[in-house]
Amino acid sequence: MAADDMPVDGETIREACHAALWDARPRSAAETDLLVLQLEGHVRLLAPEVAARVPTMAESWHAVGLIVLRHADEALDPAARSADPAARLFVLGTSARALLTLTEMTAEADDKPETDEAEESSDATGWLLDVDPGED
Repeated sequence: MAADDMPVDGETIREACHAALWDARPRSAAETDLLVLQLEGHVRLLAPEVAARVPTMAESWHAVGLIVLRHADEALDPAARSADPAARLFVLGTSARALLTLTEMTAEADDKPETDEAEESSDATGWLLDVDPGED
């Protein structure tokens, strides 16, 4: 199986994001460096997935996808790296979490069959009532 064909391991990525964003226990420099490398790898893995899906995203999510990709590019830019490990973990953790969320959301949308029935069910006018307050 080629690396491009491997499924994204969402649970592993979520664990790394949780460690970076919510686990406040003290870490050694080696542990921090390892977590930074993990998150950089996750961002590098997920960014192309999201970039490939952005053109087919619903209009309401298209701009979100572009913003998340811009932040991922900034997070991986060597010139923008922070000397503060906590700040670096925050930037990478939020980027990886946003990319994973978009990947999972668009994967769910890809699994749904396209039918005319789906379009009809999204029409909100069916539940609106025309009430004339002057009628008894």
